[in-house]
Amino acid sequence: MSPVTALRSVPAVPDLSRESEVLARLARVVSEGPSSCVCVRSRSQHQLNAMDIDSGLLAIPLQGLKRVREGEGWSTFVPGEIILVPNARKIDMQNVPDERTGNYVAVAIALCAEAVTAARGLVPPQLHGKGEPGAIGRVTLADMAQELLDWCEAMARGDEVRARYVLVGILLKLHASGHTGVLAEPVATLAARIRIMIAANPAREWSSSDVETELATSGATLRRRLAEEGTSLRQVLADARLSYALNLLLTTRLPIKSVAARVGYASPSSFVKRFAERYGVEPSNVGGT
Repeated sequence: MSPVTALRSVPAVPDLSRESEVLARLARVVSEGPSSCVCVRSRSQHQLNAMDIDSGLLAIPLQGLKRVREGEGWSTFVPGEIILVPNARKIDMQNVPDERTGNYVAVAIALCAEAVTAARGLVPPQLHGKGEPGAIGRVTLADMAQELLDWCEAMARGDEVRARYVLVGILLKLHASGHTGVLAEPVATLAARIRIMIAANPAREWSSSDVETELATSGATLRRRLAEEGTSLRQVLADARLSYALNLLLTTRLPIKSVAARVGYASPSSFVKRFAERYGVEPSNVGGT
């Protein structure tokens, strides 16, 4: 079964007033810039190829359409639907502005490791998804309306502990409805560990010896393990920097020159070239500027 045909949806009569309330509350909360979610804005349609998703997330279009591809075909999501990415993976993504307003706006809520660990502790190990990552899922906003409103309320109060508690409930509800991949055992790759390390200081001139010291490993072991994962340190470093740059472009109005500097590129033109090679789109076509 392909990832597209595996998308799940629970038939229901939509409560449009309820959906509108949730969308409005989400828009209000993300405008205040909470650290637990990301607001993505754009005024031009663009496609991002092989985008790294480092953890599970809920992506919710507020204006415009989001198209996602994992495998063969594209799936389209509209306001009133939630894209569930159960766990870390690479996906292709298109952001399409609303025809009336000319804007694309979406919120992405990370299914943080703390919430996943807590939820896993409440479910018998044999029900954790059998180690399978699961396909990208489709969830109606109505199915998660109360949970999202609770999350918005917690975030509006600045209570991130309560917000994580709500996420635990969301994870358990998703798991019970058949999206077992949200509690699957995470795959701890060396490349992922290095990407997290680089993301903490992307402008640093990282060398192989720096990474070896941070990970307390030898150069030979580092090269061997990355080769087993089908990558190299050079590729991981480039991906980590460009992924951080992509996040800045999607969530801020920083000029390209500033984004390039923040991720360690002295030459903006070199950054533009590498970014376009990596994602299939120039950075000027990404984001809301």
